[in-house]
Amino acid sequence: MENKKEFAVNWLFISSLIFLSMIALSIFSYFGIFGRTVVERKVFENSYQYQAARRTEERVSNAQLMEIQIRLQDPNLDESTRHNLEAQAAAIRVYLGGLN
Repeated sequence: MENKKEFAVNWLFISSLIFLSMIALSIFSYFGIFGRTVVERKVFENSYQYQAARRTEERVSNAQLMEIQIRLQDPNLDESTRHNLEAQAAAIRVYLGGLN
């Protein structure tokens, strides 16, 4: 009977250690992945390709906005088209505000 008690106590102790080790390793790996992801994101944002793409997006949006403004100067423009162009211009301005 004494051997069974000793075996049960040892089994519970070892099982508890394994369980706690699994929790600790899970926490450490989570923070390791999180830290690595943050670093990778910063490297990506500082890369030449990313910055060049953002500049290109800004230039294209500015060109679209200028084209819309030119079309809005047409006196023969019907109200529906004028309203749609003004909505597009507003959307582009909001987008450009988010890029900065």
